[in-house]
Amino acid sequence: MMFKKIKNTYERDGFKLLVTAGDTVEASIIESKLSASGIKTVRSYREPGAYLTLVLGNTIMGVDILVEEGKFEEARSILESAQEVSDEDILSDESFNDETMKARNEENLKKLSIYAWIMMAVFLLIIAAAIILYIL
Repeated sequence: MMFKKIKNTYERDGFKLLVTAGDTVEASIIESKLSASGIKTVRSYREPGAYLTLVLGNTIMGVDILVEEGKFEEARSILESAQEVSDEDILSDESFNDETMKARNEENLKKLSIYAWIMMAVFLLIIAAAIILYIL
């Protein structure tokens, strides 16, 4: 995977940087909106963002969303029109109250909780090992 940075845009096999999402959740929302319009997207994680996503399930390093160069203007207009949607409109949408989505979100939260406990246990084991080695 090789990216070439040229004046704030990325070029990769005919793709162009559209926007940088704040995290993977925002990236998923943007990708979903564009996918519904038939626009293919590619994610590019910044810094160690891909590793954070693997370990924690999310990143705060930013996620670049790239779109096909030929669909760039259409994708940009779709995102601009989406900014006009109010929170009330989103909350009144029937899909927002979808029970399968709620169940999937609950499952993801449980997984994140388990990962957090595992990471804490590993961290405590490393500290305990360091203390034991220091004492010896």
